Amino acid sequence: MATLLSWTSVGIGDIDVFVPSPPCLVVNTSYAGGRPESSVTYFWQDENTGLLNHQLVYLEPVPFETALAWAQEHASTRGVERIHVRHARPAKAVARKRAARRPAAKKAPARKAAARKARGGPRANK
Repeated sequence: MATLLSWTSVGIGDIDVFVPSPPCLVVNTSYAGGRPESSVTYFWQDENTGLLNHQLVYLEPVPFETALAWAQEHASTRGVERIHVRHARPAKAVARKRAARRPAAKKAPARKAAARKARGGPRANK
């Protein structure tokens, strides 16, 4: 039976780079509009060139568990010993409370008015 591994990525600046250990299958489930979308991708490394290749082998609107079961069933047909998994949770519809608006800050006095107040000029009390 294939070993399950969590999604492994390396952060390079603002980018996360997925680091598979080929040959492997990657089970990825995301949610759009509250509905699951699951895929299984096969990764392998070319023996002659060393290039990392991938092929989408399963894509269905099914839950994570169904896609994982499919990957476990088909792992032996591709000689795969590792299955990487990535499972996004469905977004909860949370109603955010609006923060109470603060009253606008009072406008600071202009420099001339402040200077008049400091020296007690003719319009200092207005």
